Amino acid sequence: MNLPEPVPGLVVRYNYLWYEDRLKGLSEGEKDRPCAIVIVSKGTGRVTVVPITHSYPEPGEHHLSLEVPPEVARQIGLDLDVNYVRLSEVNRFRWPGDHLRPLPGDPGRVHYGMVPRVFFEEIRKRIADLVRQELVRQTVR
Repeated sequence: MNLPEPVPGLVVRYNYLWYEDRLKGLSEGEKDRPCAIVIVSKGTGRVTVVPITHSYPEPGEHHLSLEVPPEVARQIGLDLDVNYVRLSEVNRFRWPGDHLRPLPGDPGRVHYGMVPRVFFEEIRKRIADLVRQELVRQTVR
């Protein structure tokens, strides 16, 4: 499999481990999902990703998610159901790690595509705001 260079804004298929599941002692995610790379640490080889999900935000938690505009979902190859970027938790891992997964229908690729710059900057801005409020939970794998 030909792995892409990890860069901020790249959406990869990843076995995301939710923070709550980690607290329960799980070490594998329930399913593979698209995740956007938000930080790449060249010195450590680690990347930080946020999950993309179809689950509607819980009441009172809309500020912890960002809806993916349909044109962005289409551009990066996500399905046309409503997608949300969960901004309140991240997974951090050494690239490429054991949890990257091939795309359904394309076993030679692990990446969907790049998030448009304007949308990516909104993701980063919103995460930075949540970090300042100490509302982002991190799972290191």
